[in-house]
Amino acid sequence: MANHKDQHVIPCSYLAAWCDPAAPRGQTQTPYIWRILKDGTAKRKKSPKKSFTSAHRYTIKLPSGEKNLLLETTTLANLENQFVAIRGKICRQQKLTDSDRIGLCLFTAAMHSRTIRAGDNFTAQLEELRGMCTSLEQQHGTVPSVSNQVATMLENAPPAFVAMNMQIQTPLYLAMNMSVLVTDDLLGFITSDSPCLWFNPTAHTRPPTCRIPGLGQQDIEVTLPITPHHLLFLSRKNLPFYIEVKQFAVDEANRQRRAHCTEEFVSWKGETRPYWFEILQLPADAWENTDEGKEALRRQAEWDEMRKDWEDSLFSRICGRIPVPAVGQVCDRALFPWR
Repeated sequence: MANHKDQHVIPCSYLAAWCDPAAPRGQTQTPYIWRILKDGTAKRKKSPKKSFTSAHRYTIKLPSGEKNLLLETTTLANLENQFVAIRGKICRQQKLTDSDRIGLCLFTAAMHSRTIRAGDNFTAQLEELRGMCTSLEQQHGTVPSVSNQVATMLENAPPAFVAMNMQIQTPLYLAMNMSVLVTDDLLGFITSDSPCLWFNPTAHTRPPTCRIPGLGQQDIEVTLPITPHHLLFLSRKNLPFYIEVKQFAVDEANRQRRAHCTEEFVSWKGETRPYWFEILQLPADAWENTDEGKEALRRQAEWDEMRKDWEDSLFSRICGRIPVPAVGQVCDRALFPWR
């Protein structure tokens, strides 16, 4: 069991494609990747084997207290081996079989859900749900049944999230058109600690609360770097399977992936370009520039100002010396006891 304690949230075999080509190779030399902080202020060389791991991330805890490694050593391991074979075909620009496409979609679903951020977000949602259930059960004097069920789910939240999303996302990916972007750019495509990206290029035309990308959206694009020279591209566009792209397309893909990463991204040669760190202005057709958007923003600004005046005056008179933030915290606990 100890040998499987540190489990890769980003597979070692996947990261191997980003090992610096200038790194010396030999029996005494270990290939390394360049891990760069999200803001580009620092970088370090690290072996893929020692990168992006988490203790017992996919270990399933059984009711008996035993630990099951089925997801880690069988499901994910077999999927990673299959991906390496498919990647070889892609590098040779061969035609993929239906089985290859299924394997690639399964791998993409796993890569989207096995990251630290994805697992932690799901865990936080379950914790909030348990708090709500506990509060309701206490208020109604009922046996803590549902809250206990959620607590059981919490014990295996990250592995459950991976298994669930592989089952849900894979058919949706298969229903999309698959392409691979190919480049000979010197720096190529980067990857990161959150390599699978969902992006809707028309999201800026919607209100901010409606901009979360989803697989049911017509314009959704799903991308996953396969090597520094190949990027998986899933969409509903009718495109060739292999598409040669220039530096601008590579840089735009890298800008999005760097912005999407949690803490670090991986650059093949340890180099970056300024464009990857740029924050672009909203396009002219953004929702904020429409009459509807301008009116909504104006009303929101008025409401924010009214709320600030109310907090500064009414709260201070009623609560005397109690700071407004402290009053807000008391109100939050009263209204949302599960937090």
